[in-house]
Amino acid sequence: RFKPPEGDVSSKLEFTLRDAGPPFVQASRDFRFAAAVASFGMLLRNSQFQGDASYARVLEIARPAASGDTTGYRNEFLEIVRRAKQLSGR
Repeated sequence: RFKPPEGDVSSKLEFTLRDAGPPFVQASRDFRFAAAVASFGMLLRNSQFQGDASYARVLEIARPAASGDTTGYRNEFLEIVRRAKQLSGR
């Protein structure tokens, strides 16, 4: 639903979504890294939506997606996940 900034009535929008079907491993490196970061956040919050996420799986997804990190931020994220895994005992 949306409402124009000056409006009083909202309008409903509906879109059909279709899964194109490519597997997760074929997603872009940025997408896979973002998924790892989101999973890590859910683990830290003990989110009810974390599913079967684990620190090991976050590292498994993030490591290849961190290759070519020119800023060092992705490698720093990997270190933070490793430390969180150690502290959690999982």
